Amino acid sequence: MRLIKRIHRHRNRAAWVIAGALALSTVLAACSASSGGSATAARPGSSGTVALKHGGTLRVGIVSLSTADALDPAMASTEGGYATATQLFDTLDQYGTDGKVTMRLAKSIVAQGSAKTWIVTLRDAKWSDGKPVTADDLIYTIKRILAPKNPLPPASSIPFISSTGMTAVNSHTVKFELKYPTVDFVDAFTSPTMSIVPQGFNPKKPVGSGPFVLASDNPGTEITFTANKSYWNSPQPYVSQLDLISFPNSTAQVNALLGGQIDAASSIDPSLVRVVKAGGSGYSVYAYPTTSTLTWQMNVSKAPFNNPLVREALRLAVDRQQIVSLVYDGYAKVGNDIFSPGDEGYNSSLPQRGQDIAKAKQLLAEAGYPNGLSVQLTAAPIYPTANLQNEVLVQQVKAAGFNITFHQVDEATYYGSAYGTYPLSLSFWGDLSIFDQAAFTVVNGAPYNATHWQNATYDALYNQAVRTVDTASRIALVHKMQQIEYDSGAYVVADFMDNITAYRSTVGGQEPYPNTDGASGYYFATMGFKS
Repeated sequence: MRLIKRIHRHRNRAAWVIAGALALSTVLAACSASSGGSATAARPGSSGTVALKHGGTLRVGIVSLSTADALDPAMASTEGGYATATQLFDTLDQYGTDGKVTMRLAKSIVAQGSAKTWIVTLRDAKWSDGKPVTADDLIYTIKRILAPKNPLPPASSIPFISSTGMTAVNSHTVKFELKYPTVDFVDAFTSPTMSIVPQGFNPKKPVGSGPFVLASDNPGTEITFTANKSYWNSPQPYVSQLDLISFPNSTAQVNALLGGQIDAASSIDPSLVRVVKAGGSGYSVYAYPTTSTLTWQMNVSKAPFNNPLVREALRLAVDRQQIVSLVYDGYAKVGNDIFSPGDEGYNSSLPQRGQDIAKAKQLLAEAGYPNGLSVQLTAAPIYPTANLQNEVLVQQVKAAGFNITFHQVDEATYYGSAYGTYPLSLSFWGDLSIFDQAAFTVVNGAPYNATHWQNATYDALYNQAVRTVDTASRIALVHKMQQIEYDSGAYVVADFMDNITAYRSTVGGQEPYPNTDGASGYYFATMGFKS
């Protein structure tokens, strides 16, 4: 699923505050390593260094908007859903351009005495219909997500919040008494699925506090927004109108860019960077490392991946460096089958897996497949590089005895009722802390556990870690969690991708968001046309 921790502009944001002597450093750090490809990419200045004019229509091409794109932020699970949520709504906080948490709709998020009591103070803001954003709206949003009869997907990421544990201190302040102390409170609100909505929210006519308002929605084809005149942040969005336009693939995006039909091509295929640069000085490429990954999911509820030896064999059959080179043209870095490399708890001490065909064949034989095995890989073009990455996998693992048939479906079908039944699939994940990644995909009750992998020891460590305030003790527990995933988990995390977006050179205001995907995290309010 595309449950992505999104990040937002860092301008004019207060840092989040921790009271007392708590060491609650739970935020993601920016990826420190840059691929060779990223280093060669041009980086246009941000809105702070390039003079931008107000007005005009910014046309952004996105691959594969879907009829499954949701206008309800709590139901967002696709690229279009997240891009839409980022325009219409605000989260309490965000991951900024340095990869660390900073405030957005919240003025401050403060722990009182322990990590069990938290005070959220909202800034002065208005909904797009002109009404003020209040503490009651925040409480309504959380209760809506936690609805006991029909909880919404983000509920799994806030198990520590009780519907009865929230109190409006005044019109801008909410006191949270949690079920148990946790350092994950601040981080949990950065996801666009946790966007704050007004009381009585109607997804069919969405009202939000974000920089844009919905003008029209042609599902799967084009979404149009206009600037929100009630937007709380300064400066206001530079452009008057924003069009998100769907394209079937990255090549079509780039052709449209070079042909003048769009102003930006979001998250393009790395192989097309040369094409854009060949277009001349009228175009630029903006790239930066992220924690996003296209990961293969092995379904442990059925053969052959119910056998951990087979899972280990597939991991060893993959040539990660070749994927970085062939699929991403160097605009990526090698992964090691665990998530969230920017998280302070990331276990970098684990040995880096490399391709070992002989060992993979040995493991398959021990698992009862001395002559190899056949399995179907089901995937959709959920990212510009998705199809090529799958095709490379098919070829790489043949020598180890894996005969993989790549079955391509459209995105709506892939994320439909069959999601979670495929023996092998490819999904996009990124921009999540280790705790949230676990909450969404691994721990007992996770809503998007397409692998069906469960581990009681892992769950126990997770439950202990999210309650542990001491940083060193918490990280030690997280390292143990990731060791278990590394040893017996069900994901093949081969790489972490750079974000690459191509622009017309008349566009400025791009900023790097290492914990996101899309053109500068889809924070288009900072972008505009150069003066």
